[in-house]
Amino acid sequence: MRALKRKNYWLDEGKIRKVRRLLKAKTETEAIQRALDMVVFHEEAARAWLENAGKGGVEDPHGR
Repeated sequence: MRALKRKNYWLDEGKIRKVRRLLKAKTETEAIQRALDMVVFHEEAARAWLENAGKGGVEDPHGR
């Protein structure tokens, strides 16, 4: 389990409500956690894509 730490931030309440609605989160904390997870995933996926760009090739499974 990841360590959780209580933090206090000044955040735009309208943005939190919108993110909560978009992600169908039950709580504001869940919405923020999920939004942060999405940012981390996006960064990791982009890095992996850049590291592998141009390597290998696409093979036609039908042998054309």
